[in-house]
Amino acid sequence: MNQQTGRQLRWLFPSFVALIVAMSWGCGAKQAPVALDRARTTYQQASEEQAVVQHAPGALRDAKQVLNRAEQSWRSDKNTAEVQHLSYLTEQRIAIARAKASSKVAEADQERLGQEREQVLREARVQEAQRARQEAEQARREAEQARAKQEESAKQIAMLQEQLGTLQAKATARGTVLTLGSVLFAPGQATLKSEALQNLYSLVTFMREDPERSAIIEGYTDNVGSDERNLDLSQRRAEAVRTFLINNGVEEERVTARGYGEASPVASNETAAGRQENRRVEIVFPK
Repeated sequence: MNQQTGRQLRWLFPSFVALIVAMSWGCGAKQAPVALDRARTTYQQASEEQAVVQHAPGALRDAKQVLNRAEQSWRSDKNTAEVQHLSYLTEQRIAIARAKASSKVAEADQERLGQEREQVLREARVQEAQRARQEAEQARREAEQARAKQEESAKQIAMLQEQLGTLQAKATARGTVLTLGSVLFAPGQATLKSEALQNLYSLVTFMREDPERSAIIEGYTDNVGSDERNLDLSQRRAEAVRTFLINNGVEEERVTARGYGEASPVASNETAAGRQENRRVEIVFPK
């Protein structure tokens, strides 16, 4: 080796040594284990979950403490095995925290649903009680109305009997019925007898004092004579009473006349007394 070559080697040697040292330093810098990176990410995600923060703060702190130990171990001695173990424990602590949070959420949901169910049951009981009270009140009102209607019918009958003297008035399913016997007409006739007019004047007064009341006048006969004759006679007698009422101030639309002949007898036609009862005019005041 000549002198020139020796000088060149002396100049290159320091650079070569520096390169070797740099390469050795680069090989010595280790990357953090994947397990530690995963533990960091898992913890960060868990710490942002509201359920975990609210319901499992203690378990989350335990996970953070184990993660800190893993970080410290990696920084101090790069013990990969220990770091991986601590990273695994960190993820286990986070899993426990999440499980506790889920359990607490489920428990809270169950309690809320139970409270809602109790509220529904309470409302149902209140509604049932209200319905029972309403039904009882409705029954009371209906009973009161029936009683009032009965009292009104009794008053009406009493008033009719007072105003119309001895004429018979009774409450029926059709309404109040006032019976005018054979005193109104002579046998076989449809002309009102003068002695019957006083009763009819009382009827006029009664209807004029109650302008909302309407009346149906029904004529009946005994079985003496033909059916056609009796039907015609009963109709004419009913019309005679209707005409009298109208002529004395009762509006004609309030009064209807119908003849039924010998239909609907109230007594036997085998006796004179029975036939006399069947010869009648009934004034019906509908309900």
